[in-house]
Amino acid sequence: MAVSRSSDWIVRPRDRDAEECLARELDAHPVLAAILLARDVHEPSEARRFLNPSLGDLHDPFLLPDMERAVDRVIRAIEEREPILIHGDYDADGITSTTLLVRFLQKLGAQVHYFLPHRFEDSYGLSESAVRTSADLARLIIAVDCGVRDHDAVACAYAQDQDVIIVDHHEPGDDLPDPALVIDPKRKDSCYPERELAAVGLAFKLASGICEKLDLSQRSLQRAFLDVVAIGTITDVCPLIGENRIMTAVGLQLLPHTRKVGLQVLLELCELGEQISAQDVAFRLGPRLNAVGRMADATDALELLLTEDEDEARRTALHLDSLNRQRQREQETIFRQALEMVERDVDLAEDRVVVLARQGWHRGVVGIVASKVLEATGLPTLLMAIEGDRARGSARSIDGFNVAGALGHCSDLLGRHGGHSLAAGFELGIDDIDALRERLNKLGRETITEDDLRPQVMVDVEVDPAEVTRELAAGLGALEPCGSANPAPLLALRGLTVRQSRTVGAAGKHLKLVLDVGGRNMDAIGFGLGDRLDQVQAGSLIDLCFVPKLDDYTGVERLQLQIVDLRPALS
Repeated sequence: MAVSRSSDWIVRPRDRDAEECLARELDAHPVLAAILLARDVHEPSEARRFLNPSLGDLHDPFLLPDMERAVDRVIRAIEEREPILIHGDYDADGITSTTLLVRFLQKLGAQVHYFLPHRFEDSYGLSESAVRTSADLARLIIAVDCGVRDHDAVACAYAQDQDVIIVDHHEPGDDLPDPALVIDPKRKDSCYPERELAAVGLAFKLASGICEKLDLSQRSLQRAFLDVVAIGTITDVCPLIGENRIMTAVGLQLLPHTRKVGLQVLLELCELGEQISAQDVAFRLGPRLNAVGRMADATDALELLLTEDEDEARRTALHLDSLNRQRQREQETIFRQALEMVERDVDLAEDRVVVLARQGWHRGVVGIVASKVLEATGLPTLLMAIEGDRARGSARSIDGFNVAGALGHCSDLLGRHGGHSLAAGFELGIDDIDALRERLNKLGRETITEDDLRPQVMVDVEVDPAEVTRELAAGLGALEPCGSANPAPLLALRGLTVRQSRTVGAAGKHLKLVLDVGGRNMDAIGFGLGDRLDQVQAGSLIDLCFVPKLDDYTGVERLQLQIVDLRPALS
């Protein structure tokens, strides 16, 4: 979360009267109230719902489009013993979505098969080849985390006398794949109160609708599956507000007590115990599930979450761990090579989009590296793996440049492409790479401003030194789970004196400070900020953007300031 380039701090002003009133209503720390106000949570009732996520606040699943007919169709398949195919996707959201539906339908006595595409051997999404293969396997296909744009595959299924239910959270095209039933809150005709559920959240909604129709226990459904809902929602970087926040918060509480043998083994491998945070899932559990789909066959991760055999689970979990280490090595190699290419081939003063391609890069890793190059350069980034005469790549962008829209303007150069404003995937012939680079940079120069390129740090509240206490750090825990759309609370302090400064970690990667905070010495740690040691010599005055944390690494709980950004103190 550390910021490596010079940034503008956007500090929201404090309304002391309003925050004291809200704090009094909530019996909460005033700084917590100030953060809620800064995030447009004003009413005490709204704040209580936010701070106390309740399953009772989940919306009726039948508000989702096509849910009624989809539930009826699944129930008919169960009653008539029609075989069902669950077709998922190869990322963690697709894996957990498929896990949920396979396990749930098997519990209801359904005859269930499953299929996840292989990143390197199959087409992305619901493909015609997968549908054709399923002709003698299933009468009903449920496509989860895919399908909303796969018109040809849906047509192929109906030509084979198969029905299709699509459970997807991606943006539909201008037309839906008729005559499939499409459960997607992003449909133009959707009246569902929230648009940003993960696919696993929508799979849970389908299961909830089936339970309601069959008069089965919703509480049992929640206990059984909100653990995987939390994993899929967090790893897909869905906004942790609204229903996502509710399901994730409860799922994280259930996760340490999961009865899924493979998940138990994976938690043990990740050294996760009784308290599991969203950050634990995002940085320890999720990468191992995602790695297998990036490097090999995602079906291995799915079968880990489905198995009841502990020995098999341990073998598979170790396989996932090995693939994750391989992914990390590939990622570091590609990132180093990409930075060398940026230094040699990119004019950071003139170019507005970084477009890099290389033979030998791993297709499953270029998306992660594109994010790291964007972070290093501040420019929208496209990275491609050249394979024969084709290049397959991933794009990552900034708020001022809609990369999916930009690729749409270049569609005559591209084969398959799609995504959203900040991330996209695409492929093209290698002879068109230079033309793509030129055209995207022309678009970038027309649309990206200097302000777009300057990173911003959104500070929730500037605090007084006396407010920075262990009690504050503990109280801010009520904002968890933190993630997309509900980030960890960022506080600012001005005019701090640096008492000590040094680097720690391999190659001095991290920055360690002792700061004078209102006459008290406090430890601060800046992960990945070791290169800024020269800005914080002993005796210097700095402004600090940080997250207060309670650290018990030494066995004694103490307050530590986790540095997000710093700068010389403004006079």
